[in-house]
Amino acid sequence: MQRKPPSPRTRVIAADAPSPAGQVPIVTPTVQSTTFRIDGALNDAMDRGDYRSQFLYTRMGNPTVRALEERLAELHHAEDAVCTASGMGALSALLFAHTHPGDRVLVASALYGVTDSLLDRYLAPAGRTIERFDALQPDSLRHALDHGPAALVLVETLTNPLVDAPDLPALATLCQQHDTPLAVDYTFPNPLVCTPIPLGATFVVESLSKSIAGHSDVHGGLVCGPRDAIHPVWEAMLHLGPCLDPHAATLVRRGLKTLALRTDAMQVGLGRIAEHLATHPDVARIHAPGHPHPLPSWLQGRGGMMSLVLRGGDPRALRFLDALRIIEPATSLGGVESLACLPFNTSHRLPASRERIGLQPGTVRLSVGCEDPDDLLADLDHALSASA
Repeated sequence: MQRKPPSPRTRVIAADAPSPAGQVPIVTPTVQSTTFRIDGALNDAMDRGDYRSQFLYTRMGNPTVRALEERLAELHHAEDAVCTASGMGALSALLFAHTHPGDRVLVASALYGVTDSLLDRYLAPAGRTIERFDALQPDSLRHALDHGPAALVLVETLTNPLVDAPDLPALATLCQQHDTPLAVDYTFPNPLVCTPIPLGATFVVESLSKSIAGHSDVHGGLVCGPRDAIHPVWEAMLHLGPCLDPHAATLVRRGLKTLALRTDAMQVGLGRIAEHLATHPDVARIHAPGHPHPLPSWLQGRGGMMSLVLRGGDPRALRFLDALRIIEPATSLGGVESLACLPFNTSHRLPASRERIGLQPGTVRLSVGCEDPDDLLADLDHALSASA
């Protein structure tokens, strides 16, 4: 008996047929589906407890997201990676996967302000003991590790917002000697500037919203590291829920393709700006990779982040931001457009956090973009003059 074709009401809902074999697209397709047809290969994988090589539900895994995870793991010299909906989602998944009630967690005293809030408001009440150390002094970490076992050590590659560079190889060696995983928040630089895992780090965690995506139009996060250690992070992401949307993964992957071009432009601009501002009479101090001290040997570039301290304190800094015309007064970083913000009223609003990192009044954080450096210098000079 011939089967009656489905009605139009049914046909507009029915799943598409698999794409025929043929030419391969240059751009990774966006698989914008929450769920997938259960077939024999998926059943076999689920029988093995494998929910990543085949796809069941996008919160657990998606072909577009998986392609991005594999590319980022490769760039970071890692065995595996998990992408999340934001950098804080990535950090949360890592911390809850690899620490447990009763554990000591050693963290750098200079961290992004929201990271401090996550540690103090959520991880500590969940039974972890948070202890801070000076990541710029390896002996500070040595003393903390000698004091007793720790479940995890967390540092930043370049500190936010003062752009100091801890000695990552020395910190990694200490962690390895004490059999303690080292997690590096890698949001400020990018894999073309430094790769912490070959230096001895266990995990890299970063916000993909910044230099990786590069266009200030998408949120995303990443944790990468050893395959067996990434699996618990994937499980934490699965249960906490911060999965990366496939369309967001497409935007991140698109931005990634121009990372080298953007990095080159940002580093040229930052070098010009840092050299100019280092001797400006209205600037008390600058914080930038390579200024005033040479770059450490393990850091292969400047990146695009710096800070300057204005004479006249925070009131002067507020006037300075208001006078900018090309550089946008906004938070975030790593995009093609240059951005300036004041840590005292964004990332480090709490007085305790400013005191802990030695944040001086008048500090302006600057994310250098891809504009003509001459235009950026003219804009900075105008704002300095107008805010005097």
